[in-house]
Amino acid sequence: MAWVHKKWRHLVAVAPLVSFALACLAGASCGDFPECAVFFTVLALAMARPTFFWWTGIVAMVVVVAWRSELLESPVKESLASPSSEFVEGVLTVGRKISPTQGKRFGVLDEGGVKRRVIIFEAEDFQPGEIRRMKGKFFVPSRERNPGLFSQIEFWERQGIFGGVWVKESELESVNWASAPYRWAENLREELSILITRGIPVGSSGRDVIIAMVLGEKPPRDSAISRAFRQSGAMHVFAVSGLHVTLVGAIFWMVLMHLPVPRRVGVFLVILAMLIYALVTGLRPPAVRATLMAVCFLGAFFFRRRPSVFNALALSFVLVVLWRPSQVFDVGFQLSYGVLLAIGVGVGVALKLTGKIAELDPFFPSRLLSDGQRKILKVRTYFAHLGASSFAAWLGSMPIIIWHFGVVTPIAALTSLLLIPVTMVILALAFFSAIVGSLDDRLGIGVNRLNEGVATSAFYFAKGFSKVPFGHWRSRRLIPGDWVVFDTHDGGAASFLDVQGGVMIDVGSEKFFMRELRSILGQWEVEPAVTFLTHPDGDHIGALPEMLNEGLLRQVVLPVDNALSPKYREFLAQVKGVDCEANLGRAGKRIELAEQVWVEILSVGGKEIRNIADNRNMVIKVHWKNWKILVTGDLGMVDELDLMAKGVDLSADIILMGHHEWGFSGQHQFFEATGAKVIISTDASYPRHEMPRESWVKHLNEEGYYFFNQWKTGAVIMDFSVDEVSIQSYLDDEIRVVLQR
Repeated sequence: MAWVHKKWRHLVAVAPLVSFALACLAGASCGDFPECAVFFTVLALAMARPTFFWWTGIVAMVVVVAWRSELLESPVKESLASPSSEFVEGVLTVGRKISPTQGKRFGVLDEGGVKRRVIIFEAEDFQPGEIRRMKGKFFVPSRERNPGLFSQIEFWERQGIFGGVWVKESELESVNWASAPYRWAENLREELSILITRGIPVGSSGRDVIIAMVLGEKPPRDSAISRAFRQSGAMHVFAVSGLHVTLVGAIFWMVLMHLPVPRRVGVFLVILAMLIYALVTGLRPPAVRATLMAVCFLGAFFFRRRPSVFNALALSFVLVVLWRPSQVFDVGFQLSYGVLLAIGVGVGVALKLTGKIAELDPFFPSRLLSDGQRKILKVRTYFAHLGASSFAAWLGSMPIIIWHFGVVTPIAALTSLLLIPVTMVILALAFFSAIVGSLDDRLGIGVNRLNEGVATSAFYFAKGFSKVPFGHWRSRRLIPGDWVVFDTHDGGAASFLDVQGGVMIDVGSEKFFMRELRSILGQWEVEPAVTFLTHPDGDHIGALPEMLNEGLLRQVVLPVDNALSPKYREFLAQVKGVDCEANLGRAGKRIELAEQVWVEILSVGGKEIRNIADNRNMVIKVHWKNWKILVTGDLGMVDELDLMAKGVDLSADIILMGHHEWGFSGQHQFFEATGAKVIISTDASYPRHEMPRESWVKHLNEEGYYFFNQWKTGAVIMDFSVDEVSIQSYLDDEIRVVLQR
């Protein structure tokens, strides 16, 4: 205990600003997590110097941050509380791009003196600093209605965005030249992108890696490059963050060491280089935070004081949180400070392990080493320190990554040991190429081809590490339930069953796939092993051709052998030449999916091709641990009566249904024949037949059915056990039903 107390008092003495950082954290937590706010306040007081002045300052900091958090966030949350759309007319000040690869920009909308920070859509023709008189639409999007999607509303809340703006017409009034650095940085970025990739074939892995490492333009999530770096725990080398800013500073410092530049001037130039790099790469929050940390740390040299890692870290933390308190809930913010804190605390301990590779025999005098041995010892010492930093960073990031992403990558410590030096080489070659390439094209191309070789090697390094047994695994499943009934918004249908690597029942329209389903499957890292189709309607099967092209289909059970649907015909024509098994469903067939999970086909679609798709349904029943889910597609009244007349076993606990285009779906006697207690209905506001009649819904409620209308519930999530099944709305936690045996 004496040792702990001694270390504690030493930290208080050398890093007094740590207590203020904890006070900022307490203030930012007041609104959503009051218990955490109390804990961090007590910890801040314990870390502070034991004087009235310091304690008063701590309490004042908590109050100021909490007040500023309420001041900044309350109007934004109120604006984003519900979807809306309105015509606006006012003055729009154009800001920087949200991301260098997107056409959206930040902006400030001024309507009669009321200013709101907004996202400007389709702003490719706008430039930073432009002040435009505009007319257009201000809108707030609805919350995502399916799990596995990026939450745009949460992102806007953290950024202090009141809503989005579509500009219908605008006229340039003036230019705010205070934004000139943004203009210059965007132009420089375009020039740099050309210079560092000149002579490298488009689409090559080396080119993509260079662009990602230098400028932060990540390859698509489902690409081989992204998959290799993600599974090897090295995805951070693609995020322009503290690592990149630090490496840029190190590169420039190594150059300045060989020039007759005073130390304080050199520090200023290194900070300037970091700031320019952050500007050119789009002022991403991690890069801005890292630059601020560097300024706080290296700034000590200007005041001729001994720099303190913890003090510099705390000072930058205070400044960032004071600017926007909501950032503490951002995963990037947590990783930035969590990793650096872990390195500061744990690198000394880790060095006791990794430092053994650089140890000499204690009885061997170091002055007897030859020049070659000294160089080898320097390399060993470098990797010992890099290994200690890498291991400490991995330990610091691991809890955050597990909490937010549910993935564990122990291989990351080893991967970083090799890829961080490679990243530094790629950055250095890219900067050198940009300099010499602006003077001589051939020389620049030569450097780029050398860099392409290094970048390609980095990709294969990552790919190799990603295949190491137990190098990465999931700490929890990403899919929120056993069965997710997606809300397709258009009256279509798509469901995902978390069994046998993934099973889908219908896949939705092409539009739904491109906008949501592709991203969801990529986020969950799944590729359906089997896909069942209820009927050949475009809103149910329209995504088939795209999924086939992207390798997301392996086995498909078809409702009919032919149809008028263009997307269905396109799929049937394409599937013959690819590695995908497509078979026609057969009434009475049982398809095993897993232990205690199988699909029973009750009926298949009719042969008459001229009939509408809704009259050609394949009705299936899913058996899951003795629970029965009847999937009827858009089955109409006539076909419901036909199934009953044939004596088909319709018994079920849950019915998943759509709506017939011409007729009526879900008549009372059909529901009685099934004995179901829960009905899940796919709905849409247009066309009208996709929305259930109010009288019908009222009747269901009066008869005691639990009715899930997806227009209100969004996606529906089901979890099964032997004794019970829970059915939960994604949009509203209060809409939940539990059936028990």
